[in-house]
Amino acid sequence: MSGAPPAPLLVVEDAHCRIPTGRGVVAALGGVDLTLAPGEILGLVGESGSGKSTLAKLLIGVCAPGAVTSGRVVLDGTDLERIPREQARRIRGRRMGIVFQDPMMALNPVVPIGRQIIEAPRHNCGISREQALAEAIELLDQVGVPEPRRRLLHYPHQFSGGLRQRITIAMALACKPDILIADEATTALDVTVQRQILDLLARLAAERSLAMIMVSHDLSVVAGRTHRTAVMYAGRIVECGSTEQVFDDPAHPYTRALLDAILRLDRPPHTRLATIPGSTPDLARLGEACAFAPRCAHAVDCATRPAPPVALDHSGRALRCHYPLGREH
Repeated sequence: MSGAPPAPLLVVEDAHCRIPTGRGVVAALGGVDLTLAPGEILGLVGESGSGKSTLAKLLIGVCAPGAVTSGRVVLDGTDLERIPREQARRIRGRRMGIVFQDPMMALNPVVPIGRQIIEAPRHNCGISREQALAEAIELLDQVGVPEPRRRLLHYPHQFSGGLRQRITIAMALACKPDILIADEATTALDVTVQRQILDLLARLAAERSLAMIMVSHDLSVVAGRTHRTAVMYAGRIVECGSTEQVFDDPAHPYTRALLDAILRLDRPPHTRLATIPGSTPDLARLGEACAFAPRCAHAVDCATRPAPPVALDHSGRALRCHYPLGREH
């Protein structure tokens, strides 16, 4: 038998999301292509406003009110955009789970956490209340919530920030999904608790053979924890390859700039921290040219040329750049 790679579990093709606002239509996603293999952990990184969370929400079908979406989201061979909405919602509910960055926003403050955990499996999987409660107790134990049976009756305000995030992880896993999306799941936590949550996510992904998308603006979160990394800018993926490739030999100037901006302990004392000049573009005023050109030290004529299409380099890495670093032009 050949050693061909497994078929992708998730395929995203030419995904767009346009959101009408008072100052115009925001092109939150501008044509995203992405694949996720069974059991793979994918890092999704970029500055705030780059489209990471919008992509995560598009995958689970909860984009902003009034948003107009297009493209394909194919889960295990089923095109979720071509089947009835209610059927797609149930498939997403069973096979995808998401952990949001702010557990206080994700949890209902006036409902005991036990009721919140069992709601999705009872609705999407059709199991009894007793079975759902038994599984909720087991889940809380697995994610490290002490005295899980007693704490099912407690409200979100009775937990610390770290325990609340563990509860949202339990909720995301309640339907035994194939894909777990961690959308900035450690942003609101202190460094020690952040490490605990990241280790917990990695352990659960391994134990349950989960595919996972780890969304973060912090490159250190995905380094060493993901198989591949996709870098987003202005609603598009500008570089995607193995995490080792992207971190050790970045090809897109934006990726290089993000890595240069990381605080490093091996640099001499008093070294000035690198920054990326300018600011992220207004997604309601995007033109046809490369969105990163005004901030790019390597841009030549990029501001007057149409944005480049995605191309694969010699290693199979996906790039969207007229002048990739270290490559002949």
